[in-house]
Amino acid sequence: MGSVKLSSALVLLGIWSVSSAPASDGNGTWIFVPAFKGSFTVQPRNGSLIQPRNESLIQPRNGSLIQPRWTAMPRNLESLINKLNNREERAVSVPCGSHTLTPGQSVTIQSRNYPDKYPTNERCRWIFQGTSSESKITISCEDFVLMGCRKSSVTITGEGLNKRHCKTQAGLTETSNDNNMEIYFRTSSSKRRRKGFSCTVKASVPTTSATTSSPTSSSTSTGSSGTSCQTCGTVNRVTRIVGGIETEVNEYPWQVAIVYAGSNSVFCGGSLLNDLLVVTAAHCVKAMEDYDIAADVLLGAHDVENPTAIQQRIGVSARAYHGQYDESTLDNDVGILLLSAPATLSDRVKPVCLPRAANDYSGYEAVTSGWGTLSEGGSQPNILNEVDVPIVTNEACNGYYNGEVTSNMMCAGYEEGGKDACQGDSGGPLVVEDNGRWVLAGITSWGYGCARPNYPGVYARVTEYIDILSSLMEQYGSNDLCGSTAPVQTTTTTTNPPPSGTCKCGRRNSITRIVGGETTTMHEYPWQVGLTSASRPYCGGSIISNQWILTAAHCVEGDSASSVKVLIGEHDWDTTTETSLTEKRDVSQIIVHPQYSSNTYDNDMALLKLSSPISFPSDNKIAPVCLPDTGNAYDNVDAIITGWGTTSSGGSQSNQLREVTVPTMTNSKCQQSYGNSITSNMICAGLDEGGKDSCQGDSGGPMVTGGNTAASFMVQIGVVSWGYGCAYAGYPGVYARVNNYLSWISSNTAGSETCPRP
Repeated sequence: MGSVKLSSALVLLGIWSVSSAPASDGNGTWIFVPAFKGSFTVQPRNGSLIQPRNESLIQPRNGSLIQPRWTAMPRNLESLINKLNNREERAVSVPCGSHTLTPGQSVTIQSRNYPDKYPTNERCRWIFQGTSSESKITISCEDFVLMGCRKSSVTITGEGLNKRHCKTQAGLTETSNDNNMEIYFRTSSSKRRRKGFSCTVKASVPTTSATTSSPTSSSTSTGSSGTSCQTCGTVNRVTRIVGGIETEVNEYPWQVAIVYAGSNSVFCGGSLLNDLLVVTAAHCVKAMEDYDIAADVLLGAHDVENPTAIQQRIGVSARAYHGQYDESTLDNDVGILLLSAPATLSDRVKPVCLPRAANDYSGYEAVTSGWGTLSEGGSQPNILNEVDVPIVTNEACNGYYNGEVTSNMMCAGYEEGGKDACQGDSGGPLVVEDNGRWVLAGITSWGYGCARPNYPGVYARVTEYIDILSSLMEQYGSNDLCGSTAPVQTTTTTTNPPPSGTCKCGRRNSITRIVGGETTTMHEYPWQVGLTSASRPYCGGSIISNQWILTAAHCVEGDSASSVKVLIGEHDWDTTTETSLTEKRDVSQIIVHPQYSSNTYDNDMALLKLSSPISFPSDNKIAPVCLPDTGNAYDNVDAIITGWGTTSSGGSQSNQLREVTVPTMTNSKCQQSYGNSITSNMICAGLDEGGKDSCQGDSGGPMVTGGNTAASFMVQIGVVSWGYGCAYAGYPGVYARVNNYLSWISSNTAGSETCPRP
């Protein structure tokens, strides 16, 4: 078992020991953990800095070279920091980017250089989200002086709002119908400029007493006792086509930040298990002991320098790490923090689910998140970032690490590198979606550098610790989380290992936000194209081979090939310098399905042949989608629709490519809404209550879903076709069912080249 270090605590059951804590069992001891496969070591509290290993060796991702703010500073700094953390919003302009507003909170936005002339070729986008679903966002501009609309403009969008403003305007005021607003400022290369604008953006105070968003139906339910509880493992993702926004504040509500006490400096991450327990890396907990670090835990955090009403700061009353943790190899790199007070659970702060013990999750697409450095040796961001990485087998990983990866570890990353966790992400979650809920597959541990080719990130394998974590959750904290914290046991098929850098179909380029990343979703769906006759897309489509585009018949019926252009590699059609990959291709041939009916939209399917073939780049930023399986109805699966369509029924088009996730349904259920208008060549998707849908301008675009259990690649199951309005309750979107046309597609695209499935 090894030696056990004691402080003011006693070893219980001869297996675990714990640090002193402000609570006891009545005998002067803190009873933290019962039996476990190893011992935990006593952890005293207070703090200094964490020294990393040399970068040529294993790198624990624990915030290397992060200096605590109280070092070499005045003794009263801690009180000053506390005052700053609790201060009201200062009357200074906020930078471009995403921001949250509590009810009644207001901030100032200004054009750069205001009140001097704004620069040329400026692009600035502010995205505001109210923390209360009952708030509305208002922008008021006392000073607004721009040039003509062709040279500079401000576009303001939100629910029921899409306005473009330019020139000189007095008393400009706009209000969204919900708690979201996007403000986009752009200027041209013209040397004629004015002083710009200074505006106040404010979230209204709801008429009800609620100050935070009420839990959604997907994240809350009522237990047998009739009390509200929070389920584990559900994400807070935004709706991105109708009524949508681009921010993802509190998307992963189990994510916590471990910070130096009294400050906002993040040195490790962690995951909430229940209202009292946080699981993190052993080397994070060991560092707290070795360097006397006093720590707080931030829950519900997004921008740590701009806390919202959602964020909670709770101290640590006890901590422990696995007794068989090996500092040399980082084996058993699992630690536990016991909060000094229960967290208040909500849809924005809730636990992660534990994984299924029988699943090693190889081949699954995983998400790791944290406030770690954005590049190896770089600086840390204030805002929580994420990156998608595929989980690789231990056998493959040991080929890179020469046998250093034990059965208690798992690896995730790309052979070509470029995406990874990094210093400061240690202890944070590696999660996968399993049977509709997100489970904690790994705990960020170590790696050779960050995002290097042939060196994936290494994580503690949580399936090896399910028993002890479950036992802890039963004894410490509330576990009334709407049932079991583990996913429902089901039989799953074996999935393929992650693809290499060669051409494969159906692979998303999810947001790369930790190492080598950016905060946009540019090229996330590399098969998406737009049909245009100028610059604005009027329909969508998808790349299915190097010469062919799949779209809707009603988009091109009666058109000549010379009148249609295809935008490839596009993201923001209103910006020409955003990406060098955007191309406008000519079309040499249009094939409309011979049985297409313009009256019923049956067989709403068409193929466009490009005048020259696409050369698919190795970085996957332009790639085909996979075609679906024959005979699969794809009923009741989550599907993703993408497009540049209007953001509300009858509204204006989005400049940027957007997405929305909706569940499909059986045709018999869809016929309850549309009757016999739904044929066997169609598939429907949408929520009974409405609110999420494709819309005008999305026609011809793809509806995709995971091609395997791990969703490591996507297949196109539908082509956006028609519907009653957009996002109306009781009227789902209707799509052409792609797997009814596989023979027709194959015969017409013969001779072209596509990419195999991963």
